[in-house]
Amino acid sequence: MSLSVFLAKAIGLYYVLISLAFLVNKTRLRALMIETINTPASLLLSGFIALIIGIMLVVSHRLGVGDWHVLLTIVGWLALLKGLTLMFCPQVLVTLSLKWMQNEVAYTLTFLLTLFLGIVLLYFGTTQGSGIE
Repeated sequence: MSLSVFLAKAIGLYYVLISLAFLVNKTRLRALMIETINTPASLLLSGFIALIIGIMLVVSHRLGVGDWHVLLTIVGWLALLKGLTLMFCPQVLVTLSLKWMQNEVAYTLTFLLTLFLGIVLLYFGTTQGSGIE
């Protein structure tokens, strides 16, 4: 299985599960997100995790092709950007996150888009390679 296929399957499944959880359990998960962003240690840990995931994706998957592979590259750069933002100016992300969570339409659209992206990645991950190389 190629790295791109593996990443598409893993990230796709993660996006599908996370988006469904956040759409189904809006009230509970919003409260947990607010608690998380109001805890500096949680922000720091989230920044470390996003930073390392972003670095690993960007370093291992820097494709500039015009097909589905570019989705993995974009996900990597977004994770890297999120990690850097949480490390260097977390208050910016906290402020944006609180506004985003208060906007029902933005919240729902975000997770519907994430669900769609997860389905697309799973589709390409399963149709582009099924065996282990």
